[in-house]
Amino acid sequence: YSASYDNTICIWNTETYEEIATLRGHTNSVICLTLHENKLYSGSFETICIWNTEEPYECIATLRGHTHWVQCLTIHDNKLYSGSSDATIRIWNTETYEEVAILRGHTGCVRCLAHHDNKLYSGSWDMTIRIWNTDTYEEVSILIGHTGIMKCLTLHENKLYSGSNDNTIRIWNTETYECIATLKGHTKYIDCLTLHKNKLYTGSADKTIRVWNTETYEEIATLEGHISYVVYLTHFKNKLYSGSADKTIRVWKI
Repeated sequence: YSASYDNTICIWNTETYEEIATLRGHTNSVICLTLHENKLYSGSFETICIWNTEEPYECIATLRGHTHWVQCLTIHDNKLYSGSSDATIRIWNTETYEEVAILRGHTGCVRCLAHHDNKLYSGSWDMTIRIWNTDTYEEVSILIGHTGIMKCLTLHENKLYSGSNDNTIRIWNTETYECIATLKGHTKYIDCLTLHKNKLYTGSADKTIRVWNTETYEEIATLEGHISYVVYLTHFKNKLYSGSADKTIRVWKI
């Protein structure tokens, strides 16, 4: 599944690389996607659409509440979490589609979300990462260290990985909340992160994807091919998929 500024979502066959379908319904750019069971969730300006992932691929519900762009989505248990340029995080029941709560605290756009156990991590343009208890909806802690706006987050075991406009990736201990390492190598901002086995893949505005060892924190390789900034990364069955502002999706063997 790929989202685009042309207001559509494309579905692709991962074996033949052929396009299966195009989902139309948003009236503005589609900024983010997340999958859960047989539903696809997509974020755009002020709205979240929920799609059936089987034919005829219909939009079965639209969630409204945010007052600006929906920048990120994640699902945990039966709750959908959405972060927005309106500086809030909204929580929705995935069965009833009702809004459950609104988390306020960030002073800038909420650009990225990640969850683990009963904690939600949110990265913002206010250069902080906030940690929330998903049972009480209370703020637990604030992680400060990046000197640029936050762009992406991912979690693995007891480590949180964060990418920023300061061109670095920071690694945080999720128990002590301490920054345990800073990865430097990209020459422009970090837009996306994904983990596979013991490797971290990072996409940047410098048009490259860098590969890091998650145990030694050393850079292993640099993947080059895109001719504009790399904005999305995901992996599936030993393949890495990268989306770029050059309007292509590249597939890499990993």
